[in-house]
Amino acid sequence: MRILIDIAHPAHVHFFRHAIAEWRRHGHEVAVTAMEKDVTAELLRNFGIAYQTVNSPALPTALRPLRMLGRNWRLWRACRRFRPDVVTAVGGLWAAQTAWAMRRPAVVWDDTEHHTKGHRATWPFATVICSPDCYLLPPVRKQRLYAGSHELAYLHPRRFTPDAEVVRSLGIDPSQRYCIVRFVAWKAVHDVGQHGLVEDRKVAFVRSLAQVVRPYITSEGRLPAELEEYRLRMPAHLIHHAMAFAALTVGEGATMASESACLGVPAVYVNTLRAGTLSMFERFGLIRQTTDTDEALRLCLSWLADDRAAETCRQARQRMLAQKIDVTGYIVETVEDVGGKGR
Repeated sequence: MRILIDIAHPAHVHFFRHAIAEWRRHGHEVAVTAMEKDVTAELLRNFGIAYQTVNSPALPTALRPLRMLGRNWRLWRACRRFRPDVVTAVGGLWAAQTAWAMRRPAVVWDDTEHHTKGHRATWPFATVICSPDCYLLPPVRKQRLYAGSHELAYLHPRRFTPDAEVVRSLGIDPSQRYCIVRFVAWKAVHDVGQHGLVEDRKVAFVRSLAQVVRPYITSEGRLPAELEEYRLRMPAHLIHHAMAFAALTVGEGATMASESACLGVPAVYVNTLRAGTLSMFERFGLIRQTTDTDEALRLCLSWLADDRAAETCRQARQRMLAQKIDVTGYIVETVEDVGGKGR
């Protein structure tokens, strides 16, 4: 079978990387197309995944529809050369439309309930839509729900083992308490009208944390000069090792909050957006969500002052894993099944 994966975001590299290895062990031919957004190319190179760059045309944001059509055209040409039996992607905006135009099945992975414009442009063209069973919206006819989350495709204990030596090689002492702070750029379509930490209070927020724990910041945008000393400088593909030994994760990014929960590390998520996956982790006691900067700091300090927080979250993670699946196995089987029927 010939499987084409289209990657539009760095998190999608993690989502598919173990499945790629399994498909190749099963004798399938796999091709990867990717938009070079943020650290996507760096991750693909570090994981040894060959890919073809398929970016959107360099047009003004006001011409967004033309940019989308332009990338569809470029992806169609890549697909025509590879001749896939099945196309798959997270979100799947370009993948589903291109596969439909080529009369090939498309498997779309979606965990973002509020991306309604993307759904309208994607779901009519998809063959199958797969979502976590904590999805907040009623499932549509072609939607399949599974017991897991996107992050469990690469952070399930069958797929990832934290390594303290990797953390030490990054200049971080895993025996000393530290926290990971995540700032986002608020440039995604679904970020419009949303907010997290108050911008002009970020310096004071981080300095308050620094009084009790060593902060390490990862940021999509520019940091205030006062916070540069806390910037986490490391290869992007090693971030989960650093997260696994942290005392806490706090930030505006849903993916990192969910990753923290999968690792059994307490997380404070500061964002007005809600999602079924985040609510699920919150019910297990692994995430606390707020939209208020003062409340976020109080939640962080409360968790850091709790001597039993690490053990409490470890036990919560075990309860969560007992109810969830190895998502990579599900990805592999689903794409093989849909692709096989489409041949």
